[in-house]
Amino acid sequence: MSVSLEDLRRDIDSVDQQLVTLLGRRAELVRDIGHLKAEAGTPVFDPGRERDVLERVTALNPGPYDNDHIQAIYREIMAASRSLEEPARVGYLGPPHTFSHQAAQQYFGRLADLTPLSSFSDIFDFVDRSPRVAGVVPIENTTSGTIGETLDLFVTRNVHIQAEIQLPVSHNLLATADLTSWTCVYSHPHAIAQCRSWIQRHLGTTSMMEVASTAEAARRAAEEPTTAAIGPLSAAEAFGLEVLRQDIQDVASNRTRFYVIGDTPAARTGRDKMALMVAVHDRVGALHDVLSCLRAHDLNLSFIQSRPSRLKPDDYIFFLEMMGHPDEDAVQQALRVLGESTVLTRVLGAWPVEN
Repeated sequence: MSVSLEDLRRDIDSVDQQLVTLLGRRAELVRDIGHLKAEAGTPVFDPGRERDVLERVTALNPGPYDNDHIQAIYREIMAASRSLEEPARVGYLGPPHTFSHQAAQQYFGRLADLTPLSSFSDIFDFVDRSPRVAGVVPIENTTSGTIGETLDLFVTRNVHIQAEIQLPVSHNLLATADLTSWTCVYSHPHAIAQCRSWIQRHLGTTSMMEVASTAEAARRAAEEPTTAAIGPLSAAEAFGLEVLRQDIQDVASNRTRFYVIGDTPAARTGRDKMALMVAVHDRVGALHDVLSCLRAHDLNLSFIQSRPSRLKPDDYIFFLEMMGHPDEDAVQQALRVLGESTVLTRVLGAWPVEN
């Protein structure tokens, strides 16, 4: 005998009742944990615990939801849970509907108090001067490379990297109508760089105008019918634009990696990555000595970037990432050696990594 639509809807209503009851029970437990954290002075945001929850529920997933769906649902549950303990305040490079906004929503959930700020410097200051807040800043893109401005701000601000976000970046051509040509196309410089080959093939001599964000580009295109913008789908929806071409980035697997920064270091989880800032004099063999120290202590280097020091002429600062945590013996030994042989060695943070 076939099941009717009404029967299936009654079954869904029954399941919803059970879900709401169980979510309420989960919320009561979260609130109890919040009281214990408050008594102990423990931060509400615990990236290691949240990683473990996502990995556990993903392993339990029987389908038909795919793992991304399950993780998205649980990120929102955890965002709501955090709000019971203390609402999460997160600064990001605004305005809304940028890739930074997407990264913040992806990690902290849509229920978080997401605060758009006008510059990377403002984000660092927001975290440096406000207790118990977080910031989301881009660190590198697979097409356009490292964001040097982010690295430079670690030199003068006392913040800690607590987590990282990997965001797939899809660029799209947006406009009010599909014209044969536009007076100009707006976008952020990084977006233009990530679509350079496509722009040359399809837009020819059309003028490219750099603006502060992809959201600003979409806003201008919405107000100027003879112009277009390059930006995310969320910006098209927000400003009522048509999506004329999708996925126009030069590298199909284009991704941007973001740091989550806060005012306290993240606890060791046993599966962590860490970042160092090392300042050295401009001399032959300086970098070799740093790398030799890491190798001698079996530390696996995964990222290195040099920047001219803003503190002293002719000195350089190296930003390094490697597996490990400052609480581990091998890392502590390496830090002692580096401290004796460099101008400055500072841990920028450590964060849990996924399998």
